[in-house]
Amino acid sequence: MKKILTSFFLLVFCFVAKANNLVISNVSIVNNGPSNVQIKFDLSWDNSWRTNVGPANYDGAWVFFKYKTAGGDWTHLNMSASNIVMPFGFDYYQNAGSNKIGTMIFRDDNNLGTGSVSATNIRIGVISTIPYDIELRGFAIEMVYIPAPVTSRPVFGDGDGVTESVNALHYADNLATNNSVLPIKCDANGFDDTELETDGIYVYSNDTIQTTNPIGTLDPFPTFKSLWCMKYEVVQAAYRDFLNTLTYDQQVTRTANPPSSPTGTSALSFGAARNFLEVKTPGVVLTSTPAVYGCDASGNNVYDEAGDGEWVACNYLAWVDLAAYLDWSGLAPMSELQYERICRGNSSAGGNPATLGEYAWGTNTIFGSSYSLTGSFTASELASNASIAVGNAAYLTTSSAGPLRNGIFATASSNRITSGSSYYGVMEMSGNMPEYCIMLGCQAGRSCRLIPNGNGILSALGNAQLSVGGTGFWPGMEGNLNLAATTTCSGTCEVTSSGGIRFRGGSIGDPASSLVVSDRGTTFTPTARASSRGGRGVLYIR
Repeated sequence: MKKILTSFFLLVFCFVAKANNLVISNVSIVNNGPSNVQIKFDLSWDNSWRTNVGPANYDGAWVFFKYKTAGGDWTHLNMSASNIVMPFGFDYYQNAGSNKIGTMIFRDDNNLGTGSVSATNIRIGVISTIPYDIELRGFAIEMVYIPAPVTSRPVFGDGDGVTESVNALHYADNLATNNSVLPIKCDANGFDDTELETDGIYVYSNDTIQTTNPIGTLDPFPTFKSLWCMKYEVVQAAYRDFLNTLTYDQQVTRTANPPSSPTGTSALSFGAARNFLEVKTPGVVLTSTPAVYGCDASGNNVYDEAGDGEWVACNYLAWVDLAAYLDWSGLAPMSELQYERICRGNSSAGGNPATLGEYAWGTNTIFGSSYSLTGSFTASELASNASIAVGNAAYLTTSSAGPLRNGIFATASSNRITSGSSYYGVMEMSGNMPEYCIMLGCQAGRSCRLIPNGNGILSALGNAQLSVGGTGFWPGMEGNLNLAATTTCSGTCEVTSSGGIRFRGGSIGDPASSLVVSDRGTTFTPTARASSRGGRGVLYIR
């Protein structure tokens, strides 16, 4: 029997009240003989839900693992579709293909309700060729299931026939309408091409678009199909844990300062802005020994203490940084069409009309004073003066000093509006960090078809790297920064630029108007790290 040295590494999302305290624990390898090696673990989180009314959705945890031998590099552990044991009340999903990058675990359809859940003795089959004596780390990311709409009603734009948000998508005459036959367009602006501004784009519920009227070639592009979305933006603990599985050369690419920098050197920023990632143990250039990173909001060089900012949203992430994180974790970028649907629900017209200027929580009112924080930098960070009547969000007026803890406005007494939640329960889709989305209004974005989930493996330089010769594309592959150019995967297929990416949802650096769901006016330098850059990803169900 194999002797496997195991340790578990907690990517724990500890939030107060309505957040979820996601914990993966008791990780071990079970060797039942040839072709029957399993990974065994427990999983629990608070305020889980599954409902068959209203949003008719549920939350879950995306679980994946990395391992290494003594002196070796971290390697992604692929799972199998066999030898899976789920405890009563839980179900799972895995991606298609022989290599399962991770497993989504969630309540089954008989396990309706809300509250804390605990799944013990989960067993999932893994590849049986893993070596002896490994160190094992488990990671879990909280996700929300976004169901496919039951009708083909449009969900884009907030026009009332006279007025709309800046550069908003619309169907005709600045109107959000039930008539999905009409193509989507937008007013002339400095971002979108004439295909979207003048000709119009037809969007279909089978995740396809076409640019001809009305019959033409269907282009696979993420639109309406069901998917999973990260409930929260990437936190600083998550990016720390990501960095701590990379090689020295990969860390060089994914940080702003050399991994060999002295203890206490900032990993990502040259200013403060509430980013607390630092070099904990310097790397060594000559031996290519990677650095160890930690969070240190207190500045005492004692890392990852309770008040060291692990749960604050991670800023200073350029698109290429977020892309690498998503590839490493088996996730993918969302499109701007998906962004609006995740915020708004299944329809912007008919029985669920969009409100002009609405935010992710469904109204056009927002808190407008600077927040006073208690429990700063801890898992219990709260805004003591948050509104109990209108929507709360971190943006230029309320939190210009830097991002806040993810889920900060969700409390025992909050509702969708005051917690800042989207229709489906995704948090901070307006404000805090922006969302990097695949553009509809440029060739570089539209040519990103059949968007693949990440494969858990980065290039030697630490970039997201998709399968060479594959059918799917991510923005910025092959160094493309030209919005008018077709995104291709003809070389190394690494994501090294950002052609085809745009921001949605606003950030701590933006005015309230930029947080509006349909607003498409945010300008940005796409390849730069900045204090107002971060994001999240999705998992495509294929």
